Amino acid sequence: MTGLYGSMKRKLYARIAAGGGKAKSHKTAFCREHGISARMFNAMAIELQGLIDGTREMLVAERKSLRNGIRQLEKQLAVRRIRLEALAEDRLRMSPQREAKLRRTTHLNALRLSKLTARLAGVEHRLAGNVPGICFGSRKLFRQQHHLELTGFSSREAWLRQWQSSRSHQIFFVGSKDETAGNQLCQLRRNADGTYSLKIRIPDRLRLPDDGKSLVIDDVTFNDDRAALEAALDAGTALSWRLHRDKRGWRAFVSFDHRAAPKTTLDVAYGAIGIDFNVDHLAVTETDAFGNLLRTGRLPLLREEAGSGQRNGVLSDVLTKAVAWASKTRKPVVAEALDFTAKRKAMAQLSPKGARMLSGLLYAKYRQLLEAKCFRAGVELILINPAYTSTIGAVKYASRRGWSVHAAAAGVIARRGQKLTERLPRAGTAIRVPVRGGHHALALPARKSGDSRVAAWRSVHAAYRGVVRERWLAVRGGSPRRSAKGTFGGGVRAAPLSRGDRLPCDDNLHEQICARSNLRLEL
Repeated sequence: MTGLYGSMKRKLYARIAAGGGKAKSHKTAFCREHGISARMFNAMAIELQGLIDGTREMLVAERKSLRNGIRQLEKQLAVRRIRLEALAEDRLRMSPQREAKLRRTTHLNALRLSKLTARLAGVEHRLAGNVPGICFGSRKLFRQQHHLELTGFSSREAWLRQWQSSRSHQIFFVGSKDETAGNQLCQLRRNADGTYSLKIRIPDRLRLPDDGKSLVIDDVTFNDDRAALEAALDAGTALSWRLHRDKRGWRAFVSFDHRAAPKTTLDVAYGAIGIDFNVDHLAVTETDAFGNLLRTGRLPLLREEAGSGQRNGVLSDVLTKAVAWASKTRKPVVAEALDFTAKRKAMAQLSPKGARMLSGLLYAKYRQLLEAKCFRAGVELILINPAYTSTIGAVKYASRRGWSVHAAAAGVIARRGQKLTERLPRAGTAIRVPVRGGHHALALPARKSGDSRVAAWRSVHAAYRGVVRERWLAVRGGSPRRSAKGTFGGGVRAAPLSRGDRLPCDDNLHEQICARSNLRLEL
C-alpha cells in the first residue's frame, strides 16, 4: 500500500511539473484516472504541496545567501586584482612571501566565486520551473549507485532495493471531524479489554475480489498522551494519521488539536520563572512581585557530541521540570525569542568550536517543546527580546548574589517579562564582574547625554566583552592587540585587573604575559 501511495505521489508531482498549478487543481482528473477516493487525494496533495512549498522557501533563502556571498567575493577579488596590477606595474612592492600569498588567495577567491556562481545558476533554474526539482528518496542515496563499493552495497540490486524502500516508506491519512473516529480511511477503535485496533481502508486497486474493504491491525498501543487521545476520540476531533516504516518496523503517528488546559498561573505582576537557554544547560530563576531574584536552578543538557535523539530526550525532561516549577509556583514562564537563522547561514565564517556549538543548539526543538508543555500544563508563556540580558546579569546581579552569569541572565529575562526596567550603575565606577571562573574589574563607560537606556547598555556590553576577550587571550597565552575596559596597560602588556583592584604586576598571570611579550620582542 505504501508503494502505491508513493508511486501516485510521484505521478502527481510529475503532472504538476508538466502542467503547473497547485496540487489540488489536478484533483478530478487524477482521482478518475487512478481510481482513488477524494480523501486519499487530499492527504497526498497536502503532503506534496507542503514539500514543494517548503523546498521553494529553502531555495529562496539559499539564493539570497549566495547573492550576498558572491557580492562580497567580487569586492575582495577586485581589491586583490588591483594590488596585483600595481605589483606588475612596479607601483607597489612587497616581500616574495606576501606576494605569493596574495596570488594564491586571489586564485582561490576566483575558484570560490566560480563555484558560487554555478550554484546560484542551479538554484535559479530550480526556482524557474513549475516544481523545484525534488528527488524522492534523497539525492545522496541516488548518487550512491555510482559508488557501490565505497557506500557498502554488494550490488546494484541491493542499492535498488534500498532506493525503492526509501521512496515508499510512509503513508499519510488526513483527518476530518465529520468522519467516524475523526478519519475516513484510518480509524482507531477502542476494544473492551482496553486495547486498540486500527482499521485502514484498502484502495480498490489493491483489493482482490475475495478480500475485505479494510485491513484491521490489533493490539495497537500508545506510550505517550493516551488520555488526550481518548478525549479526542470521545469529542469527535479530526485525527490525522501517518504510518511510517523504519529499521524498527512500522509505527503509527497521530496528530490532533489538543485541548488547551485551564490556565493555572497568576498574572506576571506576581512573579515569573525566567529560562536562559545555553549549550550545555538551562538556567531557571524565579522572581517575586517586586522583581527580586528568589532562587535559581541549573538543569544540565547533553553537548553536541551526543546523538540527536538523546539530546532531544534530555531537553524534554528538563523542560518538564521547568514547567512543573512554574505550575507549582503558579507563575508564568518567560523565555527568549531567539533567531539563529542568520548565524547558521554565516557558520562557515565561525571557528570550528563556535560552529559546533551553534549547530548543537536545539533552539527550534527547545521552542517547540516549551510551547507544547506550557500549553498542556496551562502555564502562560511570555517571549521577550533577549538583548544584553547576560551583560545585565553579570553587571548587576551575578557577583552580588554569588550566582553564575547564566543564572543572573535568567533572572533578568524574568524581570523583563514583568516589564521591569534595568537601571545602569553609576558611570565611572569599577564593578567586579565574573569572567571565566574569576572576578575582574569593569570600568563602566561614561553615559552620553541623550542616549537611550538601550544605547547605554550597548556600550556597557562592549566594555564587558572586551574584558572577556582580554581574559581569554591571557589564558590562551595570546597577546591582545588593544586594551579594553577593565584592563591595565595597553597592547601586548595589557592584563585584567586582579581581585580587589590590585595592580596586575602583583599577579603571576601578568608576569607570564610580560615574559612571553619580552621573549617575542627579543626574537
